[in-house]
Amino acid sequence: MRQGKAITLRLTGCAAAALLTVTACAPSAPDAAPPRTTGSKSAGATHAGGADPDCTKASKVTIVESTAAHRYSFRPATLTIQRGGFLAVTNKSDETHTLVATPDAGLVTTVIDLNERQVVQFPKAGTFTVKSAAAEHRATLHVTVSGDSGCGVPKPTLTMTEENAFTPTHLSVPATQNFTVVNESGTPQTVICTPDPGGNRDHSRLDSGETQILAIDKPGRFTCASVQHPSVRAIITVTRRR
Repeated sequence: MRQGKAITLRLTGCAAAALLTVTACAPSAPDAAPPRTTGSKSAGATHAGGADPDCTKASKVTIVESTAAHRYSFRPATLTIQRGGFLAVTNKSDETHTLVATPDAGLVTTVIDLNERQVVQFPKAGTFTVKSAAAEHRATLHVTVSGDSGCGVPKPTLTMTEENAFTPTHLSVPATQNFTVVNESGTPQTVICTPDPGGNRDHSRLDSGETQILAIDKPGRFTCASVQHPSVRAIITVTRRR
């Protein structure tokens, strides 16, 4: 990723179908966050032996606005995580934020709408500055990535194609395990799931080309559909963790 490249996370709380929060379907933070979905996402990456308990947690940061000064900031503004670890970002400000990382942190594009929660994974070690692309409402976060969490890249992947269809149409994942949702349809998509995985009618908005990391906390069968294209559906079966 080039320096300053937008972090693409579309459809990291989940996206698409369980997009339960592509905004909400984000990994839970260590101190117990709500089920992942537009507002809560679960980071459950996998590595050699399957889902790793430590990979279902994410450090939390929030983007806030100072009403008096009309300034934006991350809280906390500085943090340290392990390589491969997850960061759950919640936008509580009054602006949409497109995040960029300097130097290239190996992140995918991330656009966080108002009240959305997304999960971002840091695959590279180093010291990075993550900030809002727009200068008029810029917030800055300093992240130090060291050590190794042992968390791999989440999979499998659910993709929304140019034909406005999900592929695959059926996906099975263990509860809390991370997976990715990619919007390759060419247009923004808002995905909602039934029943609501997060208890607050979670939904996820993914811009064209965006990828988000998602996870669902509770076992069950969820039907996820696009608001823009109601006939576009995917069934996600969430099994109990062994």
